[in-house]
Amino acid sequence: MNALILAGGGSKRMGRNKSLIERPDGSRQIDYIASLAKEFCDEVYVSLKDNESVATDLPIITDLRPGEGPIAALESAAKICDGPLLVLGCDLFLLEKETLSHLIEHRDPTAQATSFRNRIDNRAEPLCTIYEPSALQLAVQALNNGQRCARHFLESLEPILLDLPNPAALDNANTPHELEECFIKLTQGIVPKSVRVMYFAKLREARGVSEEMIATLACTAAGLYEEIRFRYRLPLEIDSLRVAINGEFADWKTLLSPCDDIVFIPPVAGG
Repeated sequence: MNALILAGGGSKRMGRNKSLIERPDGSRQIDYIASLAKEFCDEVYVSLKDNESVATDLPIITDLRPGEGPIAALESAAKICDGPLLVLGCDLFLLEKETLSHLIEHRDPTAQATSFRNRIDNRAEPLCTIYEPSALQLAVQALNNGQRCARHFLESLEPILLDLPNPAALDNANTPHELEECFIKLTQGIVPKSVRVMYFAKLREARGVSEEMIATLACTAAGLYEEIRFRYRLPLEIDSLRVAINGEFADWKTLLSPCDDIVFIPPVAGG
């Protein structure tokens, strides 16, 4: 089995190359992901959308269709790699050996793919998945048919779906807020908690309720909002909101405690 680390995204929301971010232990993210993959795979490749430069000694596979996303990376890898392919997003800061071992041990070679359920919405997670050779060939057909969504493509393969042994292992980081959340999880651990969340104005309309109890693995107020935003597809970006905790305005970095009261406050119309 070979591995492909997806590092060709624009990282626009993060504002810097995610693969080169320094982890709390001082290692670069791409080196960390590569070291995990090397424990299980014969060869580890890095996928890039074009001839951009990433400081790594790993072999590079550039997209035959630049800018077409992860499915294009699968198409390009199929030209070079034989056999099953372990695909990993470069922004999986919480991924660890136990999770990869569980995926590989439970791989079903008779299926087209083996993957994990996302812990928040229970759908297939395409960026930590083993794709069988037949699936790689179908990537070409999917692109030709205009398919660009990696998750929809994976779901079309009817993959074997596994439960995560460590629930937060595939939490990714697309923004500085999410990166800080991941690093706090890494350094301080994860404590499941239940908090009361209240919504106002546009958020109340989008969610359909004014308040609810939420079970969460989030450490910070920002992490909580991003969990809820992903789960319910809320329309507002975090930077347009304010947050109050237990009746006081708070910073998004504020650590949560069990039974906190959280209020997400959208901008006032005309204000």
